[in-house]
Amino acid sequence: MAQIQSGKIQKFLIVFLCFWVAFFEGFDLQAPGIAAKGIAETFSLDQVQMGYVFSLGVFGMLFGAFFGGRVADYLGQKKVLMLSIAVFGVFFSLTAITTQLEILYVARFLTGLGLGAAMPTMISVVGDEATEKNRGKLNSLMYCGLPVGAIFVAGLAIFFQDIAWQTLFLIGGITPLILIPFMAFILKDKPKVAVVENTAQVPSMGNILFAEQRYKNTIPLWVSFFFTLMINYILISWLPNLLMEQGLEKQQAFMIMLVFQVGAVVGTLGLGYLLDRLKLWQMSVIIYTGLLVSVVILFTTTSIPMLILAGVMGGIFSTGGQSILYGISPIFYNGVGKVTGVGSAISLGRLGAMTGPLLTGKILALGLGTTGILIASAPGIILSAIAVTALSKYKSEKSKS
Repeated sequence: MAQIQSGKIQKFLIVFLCFWVAFFEGFDLQAPGIAAKGIAETFSLDQVQMGYVFSLGVFGMLFGAFFGGRVADYLGQKKVLMLSIAVFGVFFSLTAITTQLEILYVARFLTGLGLGAAMPTMISVVGDEATEKNRGKLNSLMYCGLPVGAIFVAGLAIFFQDIAWQTLFLIGGITPLILIPFMAFILKDKPKVAVVENTAQVPSMGNILFAEQRYKNTIPLWVSFFFTLMINYILISWLPNLLMEQGLEKQQAFMIMLVFQVGAVVGTLGLGYLLDRLKLWQMSVIIYTGLLVSVVILFTTTSIPMLILAGVMGGIFSTGGQSILYGISPIFYNGVGKVTGVGSAISLGRLGAMTGPLLTGKILALGLGTTGILIASAPGIILSAIAVTALSKYKSEKSKS
């Protein structure tokens, strides 16, 4: 009995610790959007250059997720997660104190590199603690840290209207470093792949992702990650500015962003609950229909009540849908190379997340406005729905086995 209780406490601490890692990712994702005008004024940036500021962090996440997951399979999840948080914290802080544009770009990239390596490792850590009966619940409890972190940043901007953007970045950079000693005590250190003289025993990335017809799951997973995160990052990065360009006051725009993140918490927890009870194709219909409706409203109206409703829906279905993808991704790969498989999907998601803000900046620079953004977004939502539906059969088979 004591051993069972100890195991439950250990599981709680692991999920709780990963919640805080997700919290600081949410902090990082929201902070540039909140601080966009301040950053642009400090460095005299135009809309295209601000697109680079948004996207360089995501570009770093792409590389971090892809290579960090692979390294974690060899060195162990604990070491990689601790190093990732250290890199993230140091360079997020550097963003706040630099006065040179080139260093700003480099700091944003390396901040993303640290966070990118942390995410697949964190998802695999929680996946190791989950069963088919509680996978959605544990993942949602962990991943809701992301919108909570974003809410915290939005709340600071609303209640401390004169807070400097540099202060936000210092808070978000120094605080996560406190997690590192707790990781050293709480996390288990178990390399997924033994490094042996006969390297033929080490599965190649191609085998992990595509062998034994796993391409049927890998490719739809990549498509769904790419387009879901593309839409999510368009909203997170550009929504406050787009709303202000539509005529909303600064505080109104930040309030819509705040309810967006409140919706994200509701969506992460609520959709995680449904994941344990509904088929994946049913989840796909709910998530992507809701996301399409919310995006249409956000980009076609200036009515505050409608924008609040659409903001909540956008948070529920974009961030909540993203959390569902994170929750299901570990089941498509075996224990050996699991972090590599998850990392590859997240990397494709980061590519979409990088594409979204850059594409938005280009569309705005061409004068196409929110209508152009909507036209660019809708096909991606439809493709994501098709891809997640294609994964439904495999998840059902795994649940029965």
